[in-house]
Amino acid sequence: MSKRIGMGLGRIWIGAIVLCLAAYTSAWAAGHRLVPSDTVQIKVVNQGDLDTQARVEQDGTITFPYVGRLRVSGMTEDQVANIIKTALERADVVKQPQVLVSLLNFGAQVSVSGSVQTPGLLSLDRPTTLSQVIARAGGVRETAGNVVTVRRPNGSGEQVSHYDLKDIESGKLNGSRIVIQNGDEVYVEAAPVYFLYGYVARAGQYPLARHLSVQQALAAGGGISELGSESRIKIRRRDASGHVVESDASLDDDIRPDDTLVVNERFF
Repeated sequence: MSKRIGMGLGRIWIGAIVLCLAAYTSAWAAGHRLVPSDTVQIKVVNQGDLDTQARVEQDGTITFPYVGRLRVSGMTEDQVANIIKTALERADVVKQPQVLVSLLNFGAQVSVSGSVQTPGLLSLDRPTTLSQVIARAGGVRETAGNVVTVRRPNGSGEQVSHYDLKDIESGKLNGSRIVIQNGDEVYVEAAPVYFLYGYVARAGQYPLARHLSVQQALAAGGGISELGSESRIKIRRRDASGHVVESDASLDDDIRPDDTLVVNERFF
């Protein structure tokens, strides 16, 4: 009995999620303002010869039979229906026309660049969040740092937002609540790096995505090799004048961006 109740509640929960998603998508589309490359379906009730699929051109216009080109960019579906209705009445094509306009395909785009696997332009053919944009770009690279979004509302000024990638990945910041709009730019910054050289397991460049001590930085490179000495570690760092200064480092010292750790050979 309890199993049946559990299954029933599961179905109700899944159904509720589906209904919520459908409502969200419908509401998003209803409030959507047309942009170039959007495609709309236009129907005039009882006038089948006027049924048209129109694509918004780059200049923000569509072409409709008998009335020619109409500027629709920035309008909602209802607003487009009203201007087509008015145009048909003025042209004396249909008396008191009833016009229905529905969105078929989204033509909106977002630019994704920086430390992602596949940077480029992505089509926004549905409600899309920041997390989804990053996923569609193939995810981030190992060297990824913070995420920056740039929005230019109505072409005036810039709205720049910064997000901590670690917070998004951990769920501390819900990237599924940050909705991306047409024309947005998403840039994934490269994390600062440090370098390991000398008697370590894996010398090379490593991302400094969080606070690290010398000991933690060495561990990321596999630790000190058999011939290396933890008492003979040097750290090379640029000072305020740009000169590289080498000093002794202990395992508890902090690592800074662009530091170079050098582990020297131990004495036998």
